[in-house]
Amino acid sequence: MAIMEAANLPAGREHLAEDEREVLARLEACLEVGDYRGAQDEAEDLWLVATDAHKRFYQGLSNALTAICARELGHLRGAGEIAARTHEMLAPYPRRVLGFDLDVLLESMDEFVAEGREPVRWLPGT
Repeated sequence: MAIMEAANLPAGREHLAEDEREVLARLEACLEVGDYRGAQDEAEDLWLVATDAHKRFYQGLSNALTAICARELGHLRGAGEIAARTHEMLAPYPRRVLGFDLDVLLESMDEFVAEGREPVRWLPGT
């Protein structure tokens, strides 16, 4: 795979290896049932082995989920700080990337961190 810059990551996942698509599917399945710790583990698995702009994107996803998990544990200040860093990490990426709508994800993360409002969403209508 060619090395990609953040702004060039595609909206879809067709360019990803099958195992990477499988991990993303497991991450989404965890999100669907509100298993944010499981989703965070899947995102962490992705960023540990990723390269180029994919690595920073997966770190951003992991960070978003870490903020959510911190909120679940009642660590409000820490969750807010992590959420703010997540916005910075994901700012260079297209708003729709690798099957995620970042505007929806970040708004959902912010709502959860601020108010505990579920579910955490990653696409419109999820």
